[in-house]
Amino acid sequence: MAAKKRPSKVAPAKGTAVNSPESSINNPKPKSDDSSPIAPAKVLLIFKISLIFLIPYFYLIFYHYKIESELRRSILINAVISLIGFFGTVTMIPVASKYMLRRGLFGLDINKKGTPQGSIKVPESLGLIVGGVFLVVAILFQTFNFTADSNWLVEYNAALSSICFMMLLGFVDDVLDVPWRVKLLLPSIAALPLLMAYAGHTTIIIPKPLVSYVGLEILDLGRIYKLYMWLLAIFCTNSINIHAGINGLEVGQTVVIAAAILIHNIMQIGASADPEYKQAHAFSIYLVQPMLATSLGLLSFNWYPSSVFVGDTFTYFAGMTMAVAGILGHFSETLLIFFLPQVLNFLLSLPQLAGIIPCPRHRLPKFDPQTGLLTGTNDGTLVNFFLRQLGRMSEQSLCVVLLVFQAICCCFCFLLRWLLTGWYK
Repeated sequence: MAAKKRPSKVAPAKGTAVNSPESSINNPKPKSDDSSPIAPAKVLLIFKISLIFLIPYFYLIFYHYKIESELRRSILINAVISLIGFFGTVTMIPVASKYMLRRGLFGLDINKKGTPQGSIKVPESLGLIVGGVFLVVAILFQTFNFTADSNWLVEYNAALSSICFMMLLGFVDDVLDVPWRVKLLLPSIAALPLLMAYAGHTTIIIPKPLVSYVGLEILDLGRIYKLYMWLLAIFCTNSINIHAGINGLEVGQTVVIAAAILIHNIMQIGASADPEYKQAHAFSIYLVQPMLATSLGLLSFNWYPSSVFVGDTFTYFAGMTMAVAGILGHFSETLLIFFLPQVLNFLLSLPQLAGIIPCPRHRLPKFDPQTGLLTGTNDGTLVNFFLRQLGRMSEQSLCVVLLVFQAICCCFCFLLRWLLTGWYK
């Protein structure tokens, strides 16, 4: 989550918001400043960012690969509906922000403490709007692409059920501020609809260098494969949640990974002649395009200086959506490489999360209100690690550096797949 805290008598956990029953009873009507509009969306900035991805993406769809007209049509219909979802998100966030402030769901930006911006009430849990718009877009898309007897319909709706369940649990976490040990269990519950409805293969292709040792080219893992799916969903969801702490980082990393997933799917569709394989990757596109569009809408408000906080609602929603896309698209290995910064952040965080090293409530950098710069602490996060290695920098510069690193890791994944093609599998 972004760096925030809630002004209350009891010190709150990072990533939650004020929801005091006493304040609701004693002050049923909000103050006028709580109903004031938030800063306008940074739509022009988002448009410039989107071009970095959209130009190569549509080049691959229309020119580089010969994709069947029906499949291309479905992808474009999904893209158009997703674009509507983007504008819906941008329109609804200011409205929802007023209601969040009225109900006491807000936070204070810790990384601006000591400055005028540090005392501004920032509406919390706006990931709820992103998830809601995403679900509407994904459900409406069924009208154009799926029929009642479609083989993919059951798994598609099971995927949406898991995403919806995870979004609900994330909002519960924002309101109730559940302990970390419970946070780890929430994705395991939300993944159950997907696991129960999954009817795909449970086999893996043995890497060619290991075939002579294993004696098999294809290995059926059975229930172990579903266990792997379950663990992947838990990791992806929590890894987005803990790689946070500065404005724009949670949504930014989601946008970068989602863009890489879409390009990967198009490349696999264009290079394959297997209809089922193509449909699996198209299925992933149908989920990730709406998520990317709605996330860009949220980023227009969450980019530095953030006028809204995304909350656990968004981080859980984004992590589960990408996990589902990777599982049902059958590219979980590639997905984990896309998540390389999140893996590194998890490894750095493990000693504190396991209780081996004392873990403070807020594992955030130190902010100097005189200079406006952040200084890294000894806490085990990638944010602090970059500050310790690169030196003090502003919050916006740090976010850009971390997102560039995320993009480099995604590019490394594409390079690695190209180098290992024909040798590894």
